[in-house]
Amino acid sequence: MNVCFVSLVTVRHGVKGGMEVHGQLLNEGLVRLGHGVTVVASRHPAGVEAETRDGVRLRYARAGQFGSQRGAWAEECTRLVMALHREAPIDVLCCQQAVAPPSLLRFARQSRVPIVVIMEGHEGLALISELRQAWSHKNGLGILPRRAAAFLYHHAQWERPLLRAADRIIAVSDEIARSLRRWFGVSHERIEVVYNGVDTQRFRPDPDRGAAMRKVLGLQDDEVMALFLSHVTRQKGLHVLLRALPRIRETWPRVRVVVAGVGDYLADGQALAERLGVSPHVAFLGEVPHARASEYLAASDIFVLPTLRYEGLPFALLEGMASEKPVLVSRVG
Repeated sequence: MNVCFVSLVTVRHGVKGGMEVHGQLLNEGLVRLGHGVTVVASRHPAGVEAETRDGVRLRYARAGQFGSQRGAWAEECTRLVMALHREAPIDVLCCQQAVAPPSLLRFARQSRVPIVVIMEGHEGLALISELRQAWSHKNGLGILPRRAAAFLYHHAQWERPLLRAADRIIAVSDEIARSLRRWFGVSHERIEVVYNGVDTQRFRPDPDRGAAMRKVLGLQDDEVMALFLSHVTRQKGLHVLLRALPRIRETWPRVRVVVAGVGDYLADGQALAERLGVSPHVAFLGEVPHARASEYLAASDIFVLPTLRYEGLPFALLEGMASEKPVLVSRVG
């Protein structure tokens, strides 16, 4: 089968969040099963236009902004897919989130190429998350008009047309499936729930690797390592964990919070730890390669994800569970 996988951002762009890792796992898995896979993605930061990695072909837009659906993405995405179809007929067009422009949907319909879309969330859920947290943004309620405009644009121009055109919609959780039916009126027959999965050969209990990583981190045997492994944004709730830390230390004085990740809340998180007087008990590691995430999980005593946003089915959560660590997460999404 010849698969064309459309995704704005990939691991090869240097972004290694859950969705990017998900795309990589899916595509490499399809190649191992004997299928041909070509990824169409937004412009590469280094200007790369084509490459092959681990059997997966990648084609990047020549123009437009990295990771953005605005500007030249619609034209470039359609151009690349049409060129691939001329080279070798595409059997299925798979979109990771609502990234297929109307011009591509028309081409797929005319060429009788079935469309599958993987939904890990949608703009409506993102908007609700923002509304619930309006007070937590630096700009307060001032950010909401911009966020509402973004919702209207993506909902009307991208999500609704693609979900109407898709032959099959894959939701990564039961809650996402229910939400798609509520927001978009998608029939039960067109939705399949396929839960995210992780590589259990990598993410598993490993006391030896865990002990080695604890030494690297300078942790004593009696210290309790609470791992926050995520993009460091306000919505991921790092501030919730930091504000709870003084009370936690009343019961577990030897707890050490390890923050593995980067994001636009990193500096604010560090400043908050200073203000709360807990910075000696928090280690900010910065960016951690996903290839080494299993080592940090093996070293931890507990995994914490106090997210405030509606989540689909976070990979970090599944990786913590596969590593057989206690997971402390928000009941949201």
